[in-house]
Amino acid sequence: SKSSEEIKQQNSELSEKVHSLVSKNSAMKLDMEDLHKKLEMAELMIQQFSNQAGSLDANQQLQMALEEKASLETQIAQLSESLRQLQAERDQYVEKLKEERSIWQQRVQQLSEQAHTMAEEKEKHMAQIQELEANVTEL
Repeated sequence: SKSSEEIKQQNSELSEKVHSLVSKNSAMKLDMEDLHKKLEMAELMIQQFSNQAGSLDANQQLQMALEEKASLETQIAQLSESLRQLQAERDQYVEKLKEERSIWQQRVQQLSEQAHTMAEEKEKHMAQIQELEANVTEL
């Protein structure tokens, strides 16, 4: 039962880690969506500035928008990589949970078989005791 409690504790910890990773994954997806929207806005600004005549202010704004676009693209790439890593980590935890569950099921099966075997042995011993008592009584 001590081993059983340890396995339950490990399963609980791994489940918490998986839930944490899923939450982080969701938050990163929302961040990515937000960054994609900002990127789209920056691209729209770039198009607007590109269509205007080349005044100095418009060129400066265009340059700023291009820099912001590059920055946003870098952030998206970083978030995408982080998301990929989190998904891989989550998959590892899920696999470990499956392995732990399999081990747990095997252990339960073994204990069930042992209990069944012990019950059969008990019945045999009880029958032997009764037979021996009958022999003693007869003697």
